[in-house]
Amino acid sequence: MKIEKISDTQIRVTLNHSDLQNRDIKIGELAYGSTKAQALFRDMMAKAYEDFGFEAENVPLMIEAVPLSTDSIMIVVTKVDDPNQIEERLEAIGERPTHRTFKESLENKLSDLQALAKETPKASNTASHTLMYTFKNLEDVTHASCYIQHLYFGETTLYKYDNQYFMILEPNKNKKTNTDILKSMLSEFGEEGTASDLNETFLKEHAKVLIASNALDILVHYL
Repeated sequence: MKIEKISDTQIRVTLNHSDLQNRDIKIGELAYGSTKAQALFRDMMAKAYEDFGFEAENVPLMIEAVPLSTDSIMIVVTKVDDPNQIEERLEAIGERPTHRTFKESLENKLSDLQALAKETPKASNTASHTLMYTFKNLEDVTHASCYIQHLYFGETTLYKYDNQYFMILEPNKNKKTNTDILKSMLSEFGEEGTASDLNETFLKEHAKVLIASNALDILVHYL
C-alpha cells in the first residue's frame, strides 16, 4: 500500500496485487463494501493519519478511483469543507452526476466505487477487438482519454462528423485490462458504437480526420 500526501485535504493511495492478495480481496469487493474491503479502508485511513495527520472522521469526503489494471487500483481521497464543492470539483474534472456525495461513515464509502471496479475477468474478456465511441464535444474525448491512458495501449484515431467526435480504438495491447472496465470508463463520457469495417470506411470517406494516429496520447499530453 502506497500512500502519498497531495495536500492537507487530499491523499492518493495505490493498491497493487500484493496489497489485495495479502488481504484476500478482489477489486470487485471494493465496489460492494465487503467486510474485508471496509477493514482495508479503515487501515488505509489510519495509516494516512499516522503518516501525515490526515484526519477523516466526521468529514465529508470525495473518493475518486481509477483501476490501473485488473488487480491494482488508485484511490484519491479528498476532504471537502462544503459538500457543494464536490459538485464543482466533479464538473471541473469532467465527471458525471452518477458519482455521489460521500456523507456516510467510512465503512460505507467504498460502496461508491462500484462503477469503477469489477471482478478479475476471464481470459476471453481481455481487450482483443476494435472499439468505437462517439462524443458530443472535444472536452469529453479528452477526459475519456485521460481516464483510460493507464489501461489502454493501442492505436487510436479521432474523427469529426456532423458536430460529433468519433474515436476508433484498435485492439488493446495491454492484455491485463478488463474490457468491461475500459468500456465503463469510456461510457462515462461517450457512447459506444459498432466498430465495423463499414463504419470505419464511412468515417474515412466522409468525416474529417482530426488526429490520424496516437490520438489518445496527443489528447492527454497536449490538450
